[in-house]
Amino acid sequence: MKFLCDQKYIILPASFHAPKKRLMFFVDGKMAYDLVVSLDYDKPDYRFPVNMERFIGREIEVTCDHDIDIVIEKADEAALDYDGKYRPASHFTAKRGWINDPNGCVYHDGKYLMYFQHNPAATTWENMHWGAAESTDLVHWTEKGDALFPDERGTMFSGSAIFDERNVSGLGKDGVAPILFFYTAAGGTSETSKNQPFTQCLAYSLDGGKTLIKYDKNPILGHIIGENRDPKVIYYAQDDSYIMALYLAGHEFALFKSKNLLDWKEIQRIELPNDAECPDFYPLPVDGDRDNVRWVFTAASDRYMIGSFDGNKYVPETEEKRLNYGNASYAAQSWSGFGDMRRVRTAFVTCVIPGMPFGCLMDLPQEMSIKHVNGELCLCAEPVREIDHLLVYGDHFDAFEVNKSFKHETSGKSIDVRLLAEAGKSFTVSLFGLDVKYDCEKQTLSCLDKEAKVTGTDGIMDIRILYDTVYAEIFADKGSVFMGMTYMQDLTMNKLEFKTEKLNVKELAVSSLGKFYE
Repeated sequence: MKFLCDQKYIILPASFHAPKKRLMFFVDGKMAYDLVVSLDYDKPDYRFPVNMERFIGREIEVTCDHDIDIVIEKADEAALDYDGKYRPASHFTAKRGWINDPNGCVYHDGKYLMYFQHNPAATTWENMHWGAAESTDLVHWTEKGDALFPDERGTMFSGSAIFDERNVSGLGKDGVAPILFFYTAAGGTSETSKNQPFTQCLAYSLDGGKTLIKYDKNPILGHIIGENRDPKVIYYAQDDSYIMALYLAGHEFALFKSKNLLDWKEIQRIELPNDAECPDFYPLPVDGDRDNVRWVFTAASDRYMIGSFDGNKYVPETEEKRLNYGNASYAAQSWSGFGDMRRVRTAFVTCVIPGMPFGCLMDLPQEMSIKHVNGELCLCAEPVREIDHLLVYGDHFDAFEVNKSFKHETSGKSIDVRLLAEAGKSFTVSLFGLDVKYDCEKQTLSCLDKEAKVTGTDGIMDIRILYDTVYAEIFADKGSVFMGMTYMQDLTMNKLEFKTEKLNVKELAVSSLGKFYE
């Protein structure tokens, strides 16, 4: 069938269990777009708005790989609510559709911009676009709609962003410096890009990240091997250059260097034996000492190395270490543009909730640091300080002793628990049906089927747990251990409980967090 594209959206009715169908959109006889959708015109579970604004004024022919009668509904608005019992209260989710890797995280002109892998037409992985959101405080997010769309080079896989303040790329215009967005065009992941390889491409924005314009000389980095992907770009001030970290294949990554953000030369290959995908690369002061800076190289599963970098070679000074021991958090990316040696990141959480119109969510942004923890150099994470002034209904308990059990009723879906306790005793913290257990004999912290070595520091266990409807974030040992855990919250079990033979609690703070999305 054919239709005139004269409104911003087409509305696709879909059901969770309907067979997948591929819709193909032709403009002037050439396939310009295709989507895999579980179409259901009879009794759909949800209606997914898909942005077609780039085709306004064009006649589009639509075909399907199944013999069905296609009906195209159009709309100029997509008014959607953050509905659903298990919609997280303090973690970012898309109003509709699946999200995964954070992309293009950049601070610019007073706003934190966050893009993300987005399937606008289902709650499962497929049809990769870049969705967009922005915030003025790192916690309250406003979704802005899709910003990068699949094309003949491929669907839009992960990448990063940097503000080209001096316009070294030459892509600025009329005195406006561009924000540059580096992304992987995933060739062969759609019918439109059939038989194309994975390449690294560039888009830029001259309006603060609202509109992303694809560079007319793409790709900026041709195919190297396999499904090479996920470019992360950072500025290296010491010799006024830019460094790109890129995943190659297996457990191998590469570093590239550029002076103009357009032409890139490979300078090194790096291996992380137990990780792959989504590299990040950045400097941090050790224990806050700005005269003692080291570089962190991480990948998608939060394995990392700490070392030195001179602009041409990265030299690891630790073995491969591990930060995240949970069951969900993946593909963390840090924001560019902060300056002042501050490094903040987020990751996506694999969590598909039956019956909900969205799939997955984002970690609360985390403050990154390098610290000595029990004599070892470690990468550490903790929730950003920006959430502290949003805590409500706070209850604070000074030193007290727990014999057998201690209970405290909480209010709300999102709860922040901070605990300092003696390290020589075993105990369990329970809330909403989720148990977090510390075994002092084994020196392990466990939750569901995951555990991590946790020893405490100076005889004190420091644990922070942030609970939400389907996800809990657990931090221990100065943040050197992180566990991102998915679960299903039971609101009838809203009493925080400590279970132990005997435990000296040094300090306990229990607070509720309000809704962070708009």
